[in-house]
Amino acid sequence: MTTNDDLRAFSTESDWFVTMTIPAPSNLDDAQGRFELEWRNARRQLSDTWGEDEIARLDKVIAGLRHHDAVAVVVVHARHGATFVELLEEPVSATTVHEGPVPRWATVLESRQRVIAHVVVETDRAGADLTGFAGSVVVATETVDGATLHIHRGHPGGWSQRRFQQRAENTWENNARDVADSVATMARRVEAELIAVSGDVRAQTFVLDLLPTDVAAVAVKIEAGSPSGIADEVVRLLSTMVAERVTAAAELVRSRRAHGTAAIDAREIIDALRTGRVETLLVHDDGTDGPDADPVWQDGARLVDRAICASLATDAEIIVVPNLAMLDGPLAALLRW
Repeated sequence: MTTNDDLRAFSTESDWFVTMTIPAPSNLDDAQGRFELEWRNARRQLSDTWGEDEIARLDKVIAGLRHHDAVAVVVVHARHGATFVELLEEPVSATTVHEGPVPRWATVLESRQRVIAHVVVETDRAGADLTGFAGSVVVATETVDGATLHIHRGHPGGWSQRRFQQRAENTWENNARDVADSVATMARRVEAELIAVSGDVRAQTFVLDLLPTDVAAVAVKIEAGSPSGIADEVVRLLSTMVAERVTAAAELVRSRRAHGTAAIDAREIIDALRTGRVETLLVHDDGTDGPDADPVWQDGARLVDRAICASLATDAEIIVVPNLAMLDGPLAALLRW
């Protein structure tokens, strides 16, 4: 699971921040020019709070980015301080610019909760190609080359047919054992939460049967055979995992409210945040500049942003959720006590 220590540390960089979300589509003519235009549009929206030196530093940061680095980018700049950049794997509809006493982290957090470490295995009877991912970023690759002697079942006939078939079966299984060992090693190294095994049906079965118990628990068989089909199936599985986690968190809130260890009232959650009692914060951010629900925090920051920063400061888990029917407002929380 992705940690957010960098967000917590950056939130204390200053008492004033600008948070900019900029699309970076690569499927357009003159994509780099479009990206630079989006930055100029964002730049024009900056207030007089930012001096020429800070604008120049931002220009330099943006100049170091390219439209093909990501489909969108979040840039947070701390007044008289550092600049934070997060590359997004999901597109955004438009450039946004927001200034305030705390950063707006919801878009970054929602993007991060979709980054699930996984391993894709493309196997046949002679070995496999393994690729480890963190989201869409390749973090590890390996090719396993097994024995090919007697790899195919022959049909010599007579008394020797069974012997040839058994040799083939033994070779397949030995190769699959090597593949399974490599898959387990890579999965543990990248802390994979999903292992997708594609390829020859018999080889898939061997590999899945030979995986250690802890690794097998997150392994699934992929029916698709083409690279694009495998990619589509893996994306679907990962999206399902994200949705299931959101649903499970919402169900916990619903079930634990009866025992006083969950809340959906904003003021109750604010009080719990101040005393470090929030275990998990569920937050829905519609992107609007709604009024703060608590008078003590009416300093130009939104309730959503203050709640996120308070959760970061106390090591609470944060889950960005859609607008759930159970929410009275933008927040829900599981409480430590």
